[in-house]
Amino acid sequence: MKHNYQLDAMRAIAALAIIAYHYTLFPCGWIGVQFFFVLSGFLISGIVIKYRAASAGKQTGAFFKDFYKRRALRLFPLYFGYIGILALFNFFAGKPEAFDVEWPWLITYAVNFRWLFQGYTFHMVYGHLWSLALEWQFYMVWPFFLWFVPQKRITTILLWLLPLSMVIRALGYTINEHLPYLVGFNGDATAKALAPYVLPFSHIDAFVFGALLCKVKVRRFLSKPQVIYTCMALVVITGLMLVAVIPSYTLASMGWPSNLPLAYQWVWGYSLLNLTSAAIIAGIVEKGNARILALSRSSVLQYLGKISYGIYVYHPIVIFAMLNFRDKVPAFTGKPVFELLIVIGITVAIAHLSYEKFEKRFLTKRKPQPLAQNRPLQVSEAPAESLALQLQESNN
Repeated sequence: MKHNYQLDAMRAIAALAIIAYHYTLFPCGWIGVQFFFVLSGFLISGIVIKYRAASAGKQTGAFFKDFYKRRALRLFPLYFGYIGILALFNFFAGKPEAFDVEWPWLITYAVNFRWLFQGYTFHMVYGHLWSLALEWQFYMVWPFFLWFVPQKRITTILLWLLPLSMVIRALGYTINEHLPYLVGFNGDATAKALAPYVLPFSHIDAFVFGALLCKVKVRRFLSKPQVIYTCMALVVITGLMLVAVIPSYTLASMGWPSNLPLAYQWVWGYSLLNLTSAAIIAGIVEKGNARILALSRSSVLQYLGKISYGIYVYHPIVIFAMLNFRDKVPAFTGKPVFELLIVIGITVAIAHLSYEKFEKRFLTKRKPQPLAQNRPLQVSEAPAESLALQLQESNN
């Protein structure tokens, strides 16, 4: 199995969309997070499924010990290093102000749950870490599920989890709406729909779609250009229909605002986005030379995808600095876009230095994943926010 640089490029596009979203210039850019979730489901599921098949379900302890060691060496240094930077700012400058209250939730990968409480104090420099918390929560559960679920029934079980995830989102919405200490209690539509957005249970279908991509028949079906185009068209058409009928939905958001607050979009919308992400990933893995995927062949984007974990982690600090500086510069045509380009440039430079001078020190400490029998398997080097490789499933 070889590294798939086109998946790196798609990761870069998702990360750049998120930066534009956080700079309030691309209201639907948050969708990039959904792509990361589906890609994580694909890569991690492929690792577990292939290793279990290669070892005939044996060597459980050895696999999980090495699996979590590799995940920790890739994720923890940058994540906790970034939190350390925030702690230093808080100690010497008193900013972000609420860090001294919120830090326990940050260091325990639980800030996504904290988001739901009335007393949570949001700050952009650590608010984005909710998605990394959700990813880690996924890592703590999903591999065990795939390892111990009966393999003859795994496809059936995965398919049943797709509608179940929508039911779970409805339950999360209801609970958030009725408990007085949560933000949805007497809150507006966006606050009520926060639980389906940030809770790990709500995104089961993202990881399920990723796992289904490990099946050759599923991947080949989703990779068909007509399927990819249909999924994209559904996203655009349904979004524009919502813009037409819901006054608060702007054309700039394409009908996909954060939290998907209205028209029960928080129930079905994530599933449609996840399906579309899965189709794009399948297209890249199976038909990387397709015209629709031409942008993924950009070498610049492929490199940005390689360092996109750092891009995602560091970008809010750069945005925060720009927001505090931009009022000192007179307005001119295209100023917001020019500022965004500066933010991206600085963020990329920081992420590059971080990867080369800091993260690589830990990456080199990892040994190749041991495998039973003689069936080679290379483990993904990172979470959805950093490296990617092409997982070619030979067993149906």
